[in-house]
Amino acid sequence: VYLGAIDELATINKTSGYLEIGAAVSLEQAYQALVAEYPELQDLYERFASLPIRNAGTLVGNVANGSPIGDSMPALIALGAQVVLQQGAQIRRLALEDFYLGYQQKDLQAGEFVRAVHVPLRKANQLFQTWKISKRFGQDISAVCAAFAVELEAGKVREVRIAFGGMAATPKRATHTEQVLLGQVWNEASLEQAIQALKQD
Repeated sequence: VYLGAIDELATINKTSGYLEIGAAVSLEQAYQALVAEYPELQDLYERFASLPIRNAGTLVGNVANGSPIGDSMPALIALGAQVVLQQGAQIRRLALEDFYLGYQQKDLQAGEFVRAVHVPLRKANQLFQTWKISKRFGQDISAVCAAFAVELEAGKVREVRIAFGGMAATPKRATHTEQVLLGQVWNEASLEQAIQALKQD
């Protein structure tokens, strides 16, 4: 089945809580919608492959492929994205980081496919940034891709999600670093502690 011919999968819907990007939505269209919500993704968007590839490939394809160096996943994981999986009439949602079980192994049941990705809308007092490190500036795979999402409340870290690609068999969260930052005052001293915890991750 050619997914590009299924109209229901070629939609981008904005709800009160998240952006739903269907399986047949091109990378170009998907990233335009994501950049509108998160302008910090502009650099990653411009450096993601080439324009012909961005118009032919899809965001869900990048996610479903499960490559540990896929550029979309660290940012989406840091933002708390979910995948929407479908098998017949049955639909289930899964946190994106839980979708990857090992190198090229995914939590997909027989006959199940990725229908869409749900990306939470921006929260108040949320800091977000992503960086791609590669040998060439454009049209190159990542040596490392990192994404950081921090939600502040009264100057303290209320929620933090940090994700890396290219560092392990799957895209991974830096859980030790997150725990060190959680509840701390957002300042240079806290960041220094986080840098030390990052070595464990």
